[in-house]
Amino acid sequence: MGKIVAIITAGGSGKRLQTKIKKQFLVVHGRTLLFYTLDKFVNHPQIDEVIILLPEEELEDFQQAIKQEYPKRKILCVAGGAERQDSVYNALSACSDNTEIVLIHDGVRPFIEANEILELIKIAEIEKAVIPVSKVKNTIKEIRDGKIVKTIPREDLASALTPQVFQFDLILKMHQKAHMENLHFTDDAAILEHYGITVSVLESSSQNLKITDEFDLKIAEFLLK
Repeated sequence: MGKIVAIITAGGSGKRLQTKIKKQFLVVHGRTLLFYTLDKFVNHPQIDEVIILLPEEELEDFQQAIKQEYPKRKILCVAGGAERQDSVYNALSACSDNTEIVLIHDGVRPFIEANEILELIKIAEIEKAVIPVSKVKNTIKEIRDGKIVKTIPREDLASALTPQVFQFDLILKMHQKAHMENLHFTDDAAILEHYGITVSVLESSSQNLKITDEFDLKIAEFLLK
């Protein structure tokens, strides 16, 4: 069997969290926030390799910090691109030739559970592509010019989470195709959807939140304590 590789995206600017430090590098209870996320993959028995995407200007300094935090694990650091999709393509291009399954995860989602990672890998081995989702809880309104246009039934709606998990050859091929055609998408599953490839879903814990703003950070500080 080939390798299972986790790609952790940590190249974002974190503009919605009004701090001088990018959110993935904020210190929470004495540790960099990103390390809490890395723990879930570095320590997972199914994960063979971890690749972390970093802003180019942070690459050298953070490589040293990672070596100190995880002295027994080799973690490959790769510079991100102009957009998230470019960054992931860089990481996919850096994967070993014998990679079989790849997980692509947001660096600011530190609460993914080990059993969910395992379940997603099992599904991807059979179905080729799977993402975790959480059902939409609130009523959704379409608005235009400050007014409601219509109410959208929420029964079939879900929020896309990470890690999004794929058979490596498939996701690399689709990223290459999108790159050649200069197409950009908001997440990796959307690339496959565009090219008519079915993506399975696994309903995930609502605890798998992405730390985006000040309120999310307060929740994270509480949970990590």
